[in-house]
Amino acid sequence: MTKNELFNLMTTHKAQIATIKFYDMADRYILTMGDQHIDLSDSDAENLMTDLNVEDFVAITILNQHMSAKITK
Repeated sequence: MTKNELFNLMTTHKAQIATIKFYDMADRYILTMGDQHIDLSDSDAENLMTDLNVEDFVAITILNQHMSAKITK
């Protein structure tokens, strides 16, 4: 998933906030926008968060030894 694809999804779902988090129980990254949940591979999630890191409206943190992102559009 690219940054533009994420922004398009947020627009389509009329989401103002999205999060990308690693869930230990699921053993994968999950993109959440409102009531929508999309599984992401580790590499896709990490690449997406690296690309998003330069944006002012994205907060990247480390949560349980994994990168996590909160996108507010």
